[in-house]
Amino acid sequence: MIEIKYGDGALSGNAGVLKHLQDIDALVSNGDKYKALLETMGMQFNQMDELGLLNFNRVANWTKIKLDANDKPEVIFVLANHNPRSSKLNKILNDSEIDAYDHSPNFDLRFYVACFAGYALHSDCMFTLSQFRGLLKNKNAEPVVSLDGYSASLHSHQ
Repeated sequence: MIEIKYGDGALSGNAGVLKHLQDIDALVSNGDKYKALLETMGMQFNQMDELGLLNFNRVANWTKIKLDANDKPEVIFVLANHNPRSSKLNKILNDSEIDAYDHSPNFDLRFYVACFAGYALHSDCMFTLSQFRGLLKNKNAEPVVSLDGYSASLHSHQ
């Protein structure tokens, strides 16, 4: 699941980061609703594929997509037009209520950080909450991620 927050004004309030995490947690926790959502998503994806609206590299034995409610989903936040000089994002991410979602049993929380030009959501550009907090601590930092996509380090511009 991907949530895009545009601008620092979208980070808090009725449609902010915490509210979305609470809503997503409630949805994934409700087995029947979550399963119905995945079935709808799978049908829509397969229908778009049948209509020729999707272009991707298929494996030789490609079959229709089937999403499994037993698989732990990723919840990815894409933060667009964030002002890096603002302390608002740091304040929100360091709220104790957000900590409950860092190791959620219902989903893996990730924050997308654009390391290279382009719009592809590569796993190497995904950060856990603690990795993303570390990135925000150093405002002059440039993210460098390992090829395994799970570890991140920072290099300061001096």
